[in-house]
Amino acid sequence: MTADSNHKSHVVIIGGGITGLAAAVELVTSKPGVSITILERNDRVGGVIQASPFAGLPSVDESADAFLLRSPAALELAKLVGLGDDLVHPSTGEAYIWHDELQEIPAHTVLGVPASLRSIWSTPIYSPRGKLRASIEPLLPRSRGRSSSSLGEAIRARCGDEVLERVVDPLVGGIYATDTDAFSVHSMPQLDELIAGRGSLMAGARHMLSTRHDAGPVFGAPRGGMSSLVTATADFVRSRGATIRLNAPVNDIRRNDSAQYVVVGAHGELVADSVIVATPAKHSAPFLRTLSVEASEMLASREHASIVMVTLAVPRQQWPEWLTGSGYLVTKPKQTAITAASFASNKWAHLRGDDDAMILRVSLGRDGMPMHHHDDETLVRLALADLNWHLDCDLEPHAQRVTRWVESFPQYRPEHETNVARLDSLILRDAPGVILAGASYRGIGIPACIADGRRAARLIADRVTS
Repeated sequence: MTADSNHKSHVVIIGGGITGLAAAVELVTSKPGVSITILERNDRVGGVIQASPFAGLPSVDESADAFLLRSPAALELAKLVGLGDDLVHPSTGEAYIWHDELQEIPAHTVLGVPASLRSIWSTPIYSPRGKLRASIEPLLPRSRGRSSSSLGEAIRARCGDEVLERVVDPLVGGIYATDTDAFSVHSMPQLDELIAGRGSLMAGARHMLSTRHDAGPVFGAPRGGMSSLVTATADFVRSRGATIRLNAPVNDIRRNDSAQYVVVGAHGELVADSVIVATPAKHSAPFLRTLSVEASEMLASREHASIVMVTLAVPRQQWPEWLTGSGYLVTKPKQTAITAASFASNKWAHLRGDDDAMILRVSLGRDGMPMHHHDDETLVRLALADLNWHLDCDLEPHAQRVTRWVESFPQYRPEHETNVARLDSLILRDAPGVILAGASYRGIGIPACIADGRRAARLIADRVTS
């Protein structure tokens, strides 16, 4: 973009979730003279990162409660915004899978893919038939080329149904609210690397584990919960001149005669030299239609799953003493309501309240199994029924909270990467200077969103003048 030397570029970021905030961090640090406005349709920043006081505790997360440390983006951001010395790690790494009963997650695996025969035969989670089927994986011929199938199809073909349904699907599906039989094989980089390799999956998993050098904690979070990362990041960009406007939904974006963008919404009209769209794909479709009908239609067709987070506080004396792990995942064939449960007071030392309560965070619903249409009373009842069944106990909560995340988890269908490349090319053709970023496109999870926000900002930084 050519610009007048006296012109101060203006970048509008649509979406005040962690992607949009991370994009602003990149711009205020690399282009300190650029004017930045973040537009957020809600009355708070953070998107699907949210927390509130609960059961006497000052802050209990209502969504993600940690970030992966092996992906550096979140840790780097936390350090940059002043939280580097305030990070904590889970008190326990022991977790379970429920399939008729609680079982420890099999050891020596890569996201559930066995790295050895011992990994298969030492766990009771597989039937004898399932163990035999998984054991022949190294003997199966390898297909040539990269598959465009679903992750479920690829794992079933190599390791059999039980490895997929009893371990891989709970691990992946529990994180992304997805059904792995409809999830892109390329959307989990570690598994994609194994499946695309020349040798067996078992050999690839064994090699991957042997070359890991990350012996430290896997997860981390600020002591005040994930929302404190949002608050610190928002304060960081504000302190460096960025403006954040809340309750500011966007209705349209159009070009003006100067080849700039006019962002129209509840805030009025803002003229921008570049725009970063950091909102979910389906929600972005309406206001991008004026710029690119084709891109808008592709975005509108994207699917997002809904989940419900039920938070419960139960008396400690009702809690089974032997249950000291961090939580459990439920296998897809056995799911009735709960897909995952976190024993938050076991997992995090700062969530052990003074009233001797056990805090539980329970996820209900996933792609293909919506639950958010139930009323709060029904959702709590369903959560308790599953918990009492799974844990063989009789929990009676004295505090409860229901949080609905409607159409908040993008689903990466087979051909996802091809579709994203097509979207990028359409936007580049029809609206150069507009960049799509966030969980809908290049990775799900907090580190991936942060990295993609900063990637988008670097592309914008090459176009603007400060």
